[in-house]
Amino acid sequence: MSYILRSGSFISRHRKSSICAAAIVLVLIVVIALPAFGRTASQEVEKLNRFIEQSNQTDKAMELFSEARDLIDDDDWEGAEKSFRKFIDSYPKHKNVDAAFYYLALALKKQEKLAQADRTIDRLLAEYPRSSWAGDAKNLRVEIAARSGNGHVIEQELSRDDLETKVIALQALFQANPERGMQIVADILKADSKSNRQLKEIAISLIGQHSGKGGVETLLNIARNEKDPRLRKSAVFWLGQTGDERALDVLKEMALSDDAEISRMAISALGQRSNARALAFLSETARTATSVRARKEAIFWLSQSGGEGAIDELLKLYDSDTNPEIRKQIIFALGQNGSARASAKLVEIARAGDDESRKTAIFWLGQRNDAQSDDLLVELYDSEKNESIKRQIIFSLGQKGSKKGLRKLFDIAKSDPSTSMRKQAIFWIGQSKDPEAVKFLEDILK
Repeated sequence: MSYILRSGSFISRHRKSSICAAAIVLVLIVVIALPAFGRTASQEVEKLNRFIEQSNQTDKAMELFSEARDLIDDDDWEGAEKSFRKFIDSYPKHKNVDAAFYYLALALKKQEKLAQADRTIDRLLAEYPRSSWAGDAKNLRVEIAARSGNGHVIEQELSRDDLETKVIALQALFQANPERGMQIVADILKADSKSNRQLKEIAISLIGQHSGKGGVETLLNIARNEKDPRLRKSAVFWLGQTGDERALDVLKEMALSDDAEISRMAISALGQRSNARALAFLSETARTATSVRARKEAIFWLSQSGGEGAIDELLKLYDSDTNPEIRKQIIFALGQNGSARASAKLVEIARAGDDESRKTAIFWLGQRNDAQSDDLLVELYDSEKNESIKRQIIFSLGQKGSKKGLRKLFDIAKSDPSTSMRKQAIFWIGQSKDPEAVKFLEDILK
């Protein structure tokens, strides 16, 4: 059982490596990405549903309100407009008339009746200045201004203290007038680094998404000189998204940084670029970085490029490097790559590497769903003298779950000279749901 626990730990370490490396991009996208520019129709319906439920009213007015909600749910914006107008005209003193004004404006906006939508919002804000819908209405007005090109309204909202409104206004400004948007975010970034950090991160995101020549230069400056590490990381991430060649030299510089987080971000950004220079920088980092962690991350991203050039680099690095951690990471990378050359190297290592490298290679051969790896594992077991290696082969055969692998486990369980090997084989047969495995175990019990 101790071996099984060690094997489980072995799997866990490799899975965690894979998940951790793949999660870098996901975390970056979730943390750094911009909030949505306005709510979707389904989100509006969800909010409207909650509003109707909380009102706890069943009078004729709310029946009409609910009918209008159903029309939004059906994307019938013209019908929703008519229903909300009817509600406002029929029940002008109703406590929910401000909500009706908001959804009337939304229905008009969805039909591109922008001027009418804007006037409806003006009326809502003038007649119900303390309405709980005022914030939503102001945000909607910014969205309308972006479509109509009304920069005055957008910049007016940018002066407010509310972060959500500012974010929507910034997005709207970049949509309506990118040059002016760049000027505004430049002013935001010049302010004290400790204030409005979230707004600054969003400003950097907008630069990254609308990066012309000036935008790239701004990101380069932030990546090199910004004192706030979070803002530097945001800039490094977006440099990786720009596709601008000037960013590559900075990313290379950052990949070799002593700052672990900056280095990780830069290596990830290089890994998402598919050109030859980015690949060369990753290879250089994998070979020469002083940090083993940075080298391992560069190896991971090399493996994700999928090209033959990356395989060349991994094979050369394995043959020239004796660091056990680096070699294990390369074997992991080869195991994730489905090319014939990667498979051939795994086979070579499984046959003739040092013990730990052989175990790692055998593990990854056990993850491959092909008859060739079945044949190899069976052949390796029959010729192997090292019991530790034999246990790893049994484990891999059990993981594969193939017919040939299962039948080899039957042979081991029945006739292997080692009691320990027979026990291991029986354990993995017990993990199989194959009817042959069940019958084999039943026969042993007879």
